[in-house]
Amino acid sequence: MATTKIWPIRDNLSRVLDYAENHLKTANPNAYSQKELSDLREVLQYAANDSKTAQQFYVTGVNCISEIAYDQMMATKQRYGKTGGNLAYHAYQSFAPDEVTPEQCHKIGVELARRIWGDKYEVLVTTHLNTHCVHNHFVVNSVAFTDGKKLNNNYAMYFKNLRAESDRICAEHGLSVIETPGRSGSKNLQDAEKRGEPTMWNVIRSDIDSAIKQTVTNTQFYGLMRKWGYSFDFNPKRKYPTLRAPDMKQRLRFKTLGESYTPEVITKRILANRPLSVQQPKPRVQYYRLRGSFRQITPASSGLHIMYLLFTLILRRIANRNTAAPTQSRRIYTPEIREAVRRLDKYSQQTQLLCRHKLKTPEQVKVFIGERNQQRTTLERERVRVYNRMKKADTPEKLAGFKSERDDLSKQIKVIRKELFLANSVLTEREEIRRKLQAQRGLGKQYLEKDKPKTKQNLQRKVNR
Repeated sequence: MATTKIWPIRDNLSRVLDYAENHLKTANPNAYSQKELSDLREVLQYAANDSKTAQQFYVTGVNCISEIAYDQMMATKQRYGKTGGNLAYHAYQSFAPDEVTPEQCHKIGVELARRIWGDKYEVLVTTHLNTHCVHNHFVVNSVAFTDGKKLNNNYAMYFKNLRAESDRICAEHGLSVIETPGRSGSKNLQDAEKRGEPTMWNVIRSDIDSAIKQTVTNTQFYGLMRKWGYSFDFNPKRKYPTLRAPDMKQRLRFKTLGESYTPEVITKRILANRPLSVQQPKPRVQYYRLRGSFRQITPASSGLHIMYLLFTLILRRIANRNTAAPTQSRRIYTPEIREAVRRLDKYSQQTQLLCRHKLKTPEQVKVFIGERNQQRTTLERERVRVYNRMKKADTPEKLAGFKSERDDLSKQIKVIRKELFLANSVLTEREEIRRKLQAQRGLGKQYLEKDKPKTKQNLQRKVNR
């Protein structure tokens, strides 16, 4: 598995060469700032540093001689009168620990440089061995030696050229490839996706995977996905086809989910099922014991504690199924409901708080918050007094007593702070939970309507319309 990145170099050239020749600075790659490594001469020397490349055994010039790469690149710029703007591009290709040998790493790096830039640009390729992950560095001249055109570093260059070609070469050499690259977004979301938790995107991928396993044609696949509440847009006037999950505000491009989830790849995965008989999953009977009747519970008419209780029961039912994807024989849940399973513990604590204190309306929650804030203020003032007494304690027995009193106050304050956090989060999240429950109810009605048997009365009613 190889990761890649590329960025431009814009600074003065001569300063970087002088800086890069200083081996005290190039001994540790973590000592460089982005400004220090942004110059062409500096990067060239940094890439070919003896302490990193094992006496330059792994330094190769593509369309240039490694020892005079700087002079050749500058000559190309001067020949076409293009010495401004981005002077060059610095890229790297890093492998997982112990995945490749230095020789294999360098061979893959040279092959990658020749495939992407070898027809027009001068490139210095080096392999660094000074970290636990062997990695290649590429310094690419921004001006082509053939026609003087400048290299354009954009989205297509990275995602369609550098990353895609790197994955292709790794696959040819039998190395692992990142099947579903991480999405942009918060660090917590990216980490949750890597752990396989039911984020919105993982839930949608799971639905697609489940539908593919149950179908043998595109018509069956998209029909089943629509049955689950999804909608699709294949308008040829749009650049990319999109999909939208139930109650999803914006449409999502197929390619955002990963290369295995584009319409073309989905079709290939569906066709691979044709030689095999479609096996419908057997429904698993589950039993739940609930006290009281929940038929009359509706988020619009019930109190906050009942709405949270209903929401938590649904999440627990999904969690007990041990699967996030719907099937033909299972009840359908919206992706947002299934994604909320990740925060089941928090919702359970909120439900317990509301039920324990019988908080039925937002006004009661606000009153509860005000009372708890007063209690916290009183306890914190008392704890300050205890701290002052601890300073004046003249015997170990008195000090131990004050410490015990302080610990008791701290425990009470901790409980109140937790309750305040849960109560405030109820006020900010209650409308969102109400919307999710209403979307789930709408999806359930839609699902039942589609599966409703076509009786003579229904057919006659349809004809009369």
